Amino acid sequence: MRFLPALLLAACATSSTLHPTPTGGPRGLHADEHLDAARAQAEVGRRENSWPDVHGAGVPGSLDYGTAGVPWVRAWDTSADHERLAAIHRSEAMAIEAEYQDACGSRPFAEVSVSPLQRYGYAGWNTSSGVVVYLTSEAGPPARLLADLRCHRAWMMLKADANMETCPLDLPGLKVDARGDATGITLSLAVKPELIEELQRRAAHDLEHKR
Repeated sequence: MRFLPALLLAACATSSTLHPTPTGGPRGLHADEHLDAARAQAEVGRRENSWPDVHGAGVPGSLDYGTAGVPWVRAWDTSADHERLAAIHRSEAMAIEAEYQDACGSRPFAEVSVSPLQRYGYAGWNTSSGVVVYLTSEAGPPARLLADLRCHRAWMMLKADANMETCPLDLPGLKVDARGDATGITLSLAVKPELIEELQRRAAHDLEHKR
């Protein structure tokens, strides 16, 4: 039975090739990546569950000789583990979708897919904890701007191909403060120390590529 380890390794390699692991973004897997992972886990579980019983428990001439001698073979069914992982991924995708619905409602795609920073931002400067961006008064009032920012962040988590690799709003642990009046709005963005430089780079990109 020396071929068994090689067979199992080959099976694992094939599964990995057929179902590459989603990479996700800075805030984790997107909803469509969770669904892809759920389908992959369900398929692996289905394949394992459909394997024939080769253990031969209690069958004369099989590897299982009962309690009288050795060798013997016992196994467990891992298909339930894959089904459980598939359910977890589906649940995560539903949570992301629910957050989007709560933050954006029925807003049109053309509105939610563009960052308020690109639409209204016109200047900015770096701080010790992140960046400050100046936006026109059209972005306000501040409460509405914060709602728009939340909606855009929720939209970015729906699909991996949203092309938001340079959006400063797509960083984990982002802290936002908006203050303004009729003349304009000051938006402060802060992140943990190891992401400050990345936040500043992305903010500069958004201001350079206004829509």
